[in-house]
Amino acid sequence: MFNKHKKALRNAKFKKTITRTIGHVKVDTVLTEEQVTPGDTLFGEVRLSSKKGFKEVEKVRVSLMQQFPFSDDTVANLSLLTTEMRLSEEQKDENVLVLPFELKVPYYTPKSAGKRKCWIQTDIDLPYKLDPRDMDFIEINEHPLLAYVNKIVTEELGFVKTNREEVIHYPGFKPKWVIDKKVLNHPLYPMLSSRQVPVAHEIEYFPPEEFRDKYREVEFIYDIKEEGMDLYVELQFMVPKELGGYFKRAAIMESDRDERIHKLSFTAGDLEGSESIKNKLMDLLTNTEVPEELRF
Repeated sequence: MFNKHKKALRNAKFKKTITRTIGHVKVDTVLTEEQVTPGDTLFGEVRLSSKKGFKEVEKVRVSLMQQFPFSDDTVANLSLLTTEMRLSEEQKDENVLVLPFELKVPYYTPKSAGKRKCWIQTDIDLPYKLDPRDMDFIEINEHPLLAYVNKIVTEELGFVKTNREEVIHYPGFKPKWVIDKKVLNHPLYPMLSSRQVPVAHEIEYFPPEEFRDKYREVEFIYDIKEEGMDLYVELQFMVPKELGGYFKRAAIMESDRDERIHKLSFTAGDLEGSESIKNKLMDLLTNTEVPEELRF
């Protein structure tokens, strides 16, 4: 493993060094890249030096952090994943240590944009902690599948991408034991409960012209895997004026009674061409019935 890390660091075109002093320990975190794509493995090493040794240090943690602005104007700093390295008794007697690590960027990591920043945070078990204002940012690129699907649905199906997208955090989906039936029955629960951080990145479209009377908006949530992709499609139906006044219609939309989420699954083979994506999406838009409570 160590040789693999040394080779990755030696061959890297860019080496980013993040230097910190935590208590009496100087911490240099060296990264192979300053830009990564979801699914990539980020290699690096933590270099520790201290004249006093590392007797007080039990472990070193390296975290991939991302800052998420939510729709209610709040901001949260969430750890997407963390790797821990425990020091042996022999290592604690040293004055210089080099600890290699690797972090595989989760497929669900949204690309960096505006306030949605991403950074690497290194910490060690000492009474002294890092200054939370110190953020050494890395750039998260968009996964190629998002651009690929976007091209198909806009150029071949007539979807219109809006300038709105949103990251939603579902903290109730994370605990190991869940008894809330609303959570368990949520269409996104199987996906979000398996993630390190239960966040959903929603990308919004207007539907093709022939479906504008039926759907107000269509949102995509990607669950990308090694073997393919699940695409969660949230259909937002038009709320007819005939159902009542403005406040009644607003109450329906506020309670999400005008929305339905459907899951479309694609193998790696399906994604080699556009036909499977086009056929499944058009079948969904055509054959999904308007919810009974929106009929008049």
